[in-house]
Amino acid sequence: MKKSFLVVLIGILAASTAWGAQITINATVTSKLIVDVDAATWTITLDNEGGAILDDTQGVLTVKASKSNYTVTFQSAHSGVLLNGTESIPYLIKVDTSGWTDGVQTNTLSSYTQLTTSKTIVFKRRTPTVGKAFDIGFNIAAYTEYYVDGAYSDTLTISIAAP
Repeated sequence: MKKSFLVVLIGILAASTAWGAQITINATVTSKLIVDVDAATWTITLDNEGGAILDDTQGVLTVKASKSNYTVTFQSAHSGVLLNGTESIPYLIKVDTSGWTDGVQTNTLSSYTQLTTSKTIVFKRRTPTVGKAFDIGFNIAAYTEYYVDGAYSDTLTISIAAP
């Protein structure tokens, strides 16, 4: 009985190693950190009548991120003013992230702000693959003196980075 049990045990062991196999799977996931806007140029018309210009949906920022901790930075080339030579028109922007409060840690652009220095939005969650879209608002306050006519411009730079 002992011999037959030993033969059966050896047979089971031999069969199990003969049919066993292993596969090690390694995957590399590409990092995604992307910011995009719906329009590369905003054309603003001032009728020089003194009234404020306010557009809460002047543009759309789309953020795509595979990280859980990243920062989007807004910077103005002319400290938040539109320039025409030495003439300037101050303006304010805001980014409405209120629709994704659980994904945003801090937003220094949650209300209209002049970009005299860089402003940031710190995110704490990764986005869906289609990204998250946020309205960018634009505001020029009411004014009591005419602006010198002509073409004014500024450049906003929007960047994204993760630690």
